Amino acid sequence: MNTFQYQGQEEDHYTNILMCILDYKNQLILPQFIKGLILKQASDFQFTSLSIHTRTKFCPQPHKLYEYVIGIAPYKSGITHSKLEDNSGSIPDAWICGDNFNLLFEFKIRGVLDEGQISAHKRLINKEDVQVIRLTWDNVMDSLEGIETDDAVLFYLLQNFLNLKNKFKSKRRSSGMPKEVISSVNKSNDLYFVITGSKVHKPYKVEKVFSGNKELIKDDLPGITAARKFIAQYVNQNKGSLPFDYQGDLTVINDYCVAPGRAEKKNSWNQWRLGAFLKS
Repeated sequence: MNTFQYQGQEEDHYTNILMCILDYKNQLILPQFIKGLILKQASDFQFTSLSIHTRTKFCPQPHKLYEYVIGIAPYKSGITHSKLEDNSGSIPDAWICGDNFNLLFEFKIRGVLDEGQISAHKRLINKEDVQVIRLTWDNVMDSLEGIETDDAVLFYLLQNFLNLKNKFKSKRRSSGMPKEVISSVNKSNDLYFVITGSKVHKPYKVEKVFSGNKELIKDDLPGITAARKFIAQYVNQNKGSLPFDYQGDLTVINDYCVAPGRAEKKNSWNQWRLGAFLKS
């Protein structure tokens, strides 16, 4: 991990900074942080063989006696979800591992935790009785404030991170991503659909792309939602001839939204489940 490596998503960026601080000098303050965060659960933790991993889907070490999913957001209540909204491709923000424990961390800068995402994370630990611990950024900041260290660099880093407290408190859940969209991961190696258009460049068109081959399949749609409804119908009608894993309403569809004239880096990848638009 590199403290100064910028991460494009806010959660990723701040998670990277926090984990780098906790990883400093062979996890010098990590035991203090964990005990301050989850004192009751950590009472039997063995703080040896410590390691921190970010943006890693599966646990980097075997199952341990103590394993928890820890969700941190400005507000504890979660977004309700249905099976169609479970994010099976979700990647945890961080893992913190010790000699007899594994902790999966999910951070939200805005609003509340996504319960569909939490359900997906529970399956990664693969324990029927895995406990989910829901905390707020106040809990994180309180733990950091309670850390004692004589290391001048660590003290400086901690004070600077603590200055973010009010920023996290003021955040609200972003309304930019529709609830039907479950993630935003580049899937250019899989079957995907390009949706091209904008408010000033209508109508919208849809192209099917696989293995570098692009085919225009619709060019007279009024907007993104209409384009996704068309894609859902197209996939449902042609499921037998398309190169993807069809799972009924739970089938994950990949699209890439392009606005003519917009910088390419602002175009967006999106994943959604077939049933979210097939029945809408």
